[in-house]
Amino acid sequence: MPHDAMKVARREFAPDPETAGEARAFVRETLRDWDVRRSTDDVILLVSELVTNAVIHAETVLELTVRRLPDAIEVVVADRVPERAVPKAGPLAVDTSPSLDNARSGGLGLALAGAIASSWGVSYSKEDKAVWFRIEDEVTGPQGRPSLSPPLPVRGAQRPRQQRPDPWAPLDEALSARLTLPELLERMVEHARTVLGGDAAYISLATTDETEWEVRAAVGLTSGPWRPFRSRTEETFPSATPEPGPVINDDLMIARAHRGRLSAAGMRSLVTAPLIVEGRITGLIGVASRRIRHFGRTAADRLQEGADRIALPVERARLAQVELARRASLSFLAEASDLLAGTLDEQMTAALAAQLITSRLGNWCAIHIANELGAFRLLHVTHRNENRIDVLRELITALPPREQREPAPLWPHEALVGAGLDDELTLELADGPAISIPLVAHGRVLGRMSIGKAPADDFTREDVDVADDLTQRVSSALENARLYSNQTSMSEALQRSLLPAKEKEPQIPGVDHAVFYRPADERTVVGGDFYDVFASDGRWCFAIGDVCGTGPEAAAVTGLARHTLRALAREGFSPSHIMRRLNLAILDENTTTRFLTMLYGEIIPAAPGGTVRIRLVSAGHPLPLRLRADGEVGPLGTSQPLLGAFEDVDFFTETVEVASGDVLLAVTDGVTERRNAEEMLGDEGLTQIFSGCSGLTAQAVIARIDRELEEFAPSGHTDDTAMLVLRFL
Repeated sequence: MPHDAMKVARREFAPDPETAGEARAFVRETLRDWDVRRSTDDVILLVSELVTNAVIHAETVLELTVRRLPDAIEVVVADRVPERAVPKAGPLAVDTSPSLDNARSGGLGLALAGAIASSWGVSYSKEDKAVWFRIEDEVTGPQGRPSLSPPLPVRGAQRPRQQRPDPWAPLDEALSARLTLPELLERMVEHARTVLGGDAAYISLATTDETEWEVRAAVGLTSGPWRPFRSRTEETFPSATPEPGPVINDDLMIARAHRGRLSAAGMRSLVTAPLIVEGRITGLIGVASRRIRHFGRTAADRLQEGADRIALPVERARLAQVELARRASLSFLAEASDLLAGTLDEQMTAALAAQLITSRLGNWCAIHIANELGAFRLLHVTHRNENRIDVLRELITALPPREQREPAPLWPHEALVGAGLDDELTLELADGPAISIPLVAHGRVLGRMSIGKAPADDFTREDVDVADDLTQRVSSALENARLYSNQTSMSEALQRSLLPAKEKEPQIPGVDHAVFYRPADERTVVGGDFYDVFASDGRWCFAIGDVCGTGPEAAAVTGLARHTLRALAREGFSPSHIMRRLNLAILDENTTTRFLTMLYGEIIPAAPGGTVRIRLVSAGHPLPLRLRADGEVGPLGTSQPLLGAFEDVDFFTETVEVASGDVLLAVTDGVTERRNAEEMLGDEGLTQIFSGCSGLTAQAVIARIDRELEEFAPSGHTDDTAMLVLRFL
């Protein structure tokens, strides 16, 4: 319906994955506000594809403009990369690659525009590039109903000539209905067989590869359920190359088009007509008969009329199906990426990848991993039918799959028999089509991923493309898991080297002692907390410390402190002198401002009838707590400056006496600063827990405090935790 004034709506969008959905919503709201009801779905479909192409290819802010012209809707999608030309929309330039990471050669946008829009084009300027299309309003008759053709003229009183009935008119209802592509094609082959009086009919459509065609619907060729299959051009068309008009084969016994399939069904003659959209062949419809020379020129022309009638609706439905499949693939790959990124364990990564594949691409999946020598080891195997997993594992273990990118059986029958794997179930598994794709990251082969289907199924080209893309994501996830595992192993080995071995801890006469260390949740980072217990010239020394920060630099300070401490203690120096020397050593070596807090003490055995004495220095470290036999808890010693901060620092040695039954507890700040949301345990919380440890052994005190910490903050392992307990007997 004509409009007096032009309306315009314009909006800019960021080049994000969500932009296509936002653009669709914007256009839908705009057309609703303008009360445009016809052709809305076509407009939104083209907008979705053109915006998606702009996001992928231009990667700049894009501008979407919608105009209400007097007799049409015009949409312009402009980006700011005029130097990057729009890919040519060739006859088969439809790229169904599911990955946004791979540039598409052609895209669906121009193909859809050519199939749907009344007119379209591309314009370039110095600042931007714009792709536009127009969809004209439908012409209406006197009663407001759409008129597909102008009315026939009336010739006075002349008797009207009786027109031949249109044999393809019954298809109009199916073409206008919103049927799925398979439903539409089924209606067409049934009707074509009826119109031409044939015994069988089929429709082939072009795939993304110009040399391949897919028979998407057929009737009369098989007695069982129909399954689409692919064939090469010379197997699909009656002549060597696609022809722009109908072709008749009077005797299929001497023709090569579908000779096997059609002859097996008893067909002897065939007529075909191409589906042509804008000068390019997009498909083929064929009708066959069990009689030789059954079809003449009239039948061929009639079939071509039907092909011309259905070509554009079929192409639209096919492109819409391709777009839906592409979006489903993108959604699947995005979900797979999220799941694979959530684990840093090789075994879990392989299990997740296999589950994803069997839910979408194949009946079974096996993932092999390569070691440093290049030998493959089966990491995970699964099958949709759990009862077949063991049989599949036995087959893959005995005959590891070789690399194979084109779908075909992985194992020849002779190899199966030679390996003694000729039972019925194994042969069925081996008979299905499969692919085996290397897992490669940074130019290094990490392993191999094998995917198989049932013998009656087949891989589409889209399946193979999705599998290829998923393989890259699985490779990256496995590489990350391997790097994380290596980093974790190195960190744990370095952490162990900074702590004394349990079996080498000395037995202190009259003292029951226990130590505890737990790193933070991050396993790949070396902590800065440490402890040490050792004997030195008739004394028993203990230390607990905390380096500011984590990682290799903190580990360097920890190693320096621990080894310097032992060396100076064995020379017989006092605790205060040891602290001064250690402070200077850290200042000399530490260029990264890593400070160290440390509690160092020496236990001097009691003389006969005397008490045990402890000489200690607390250099910026939390003071130790003493639990007396009567349950009283209090700090022990005086806090002095931390190490590695100042050169001119004096330390002094404190001497305290402990009685039988006293328990000393020294911790790092990972204990007192344990948090549950906004609440922190603090010194008071630790004192309360420690006061309830009377009568417990040193190890039991450690266990009690650890349990209380876990109950206070179950997820609070954000800092390293070290504890040292001395119970005097």
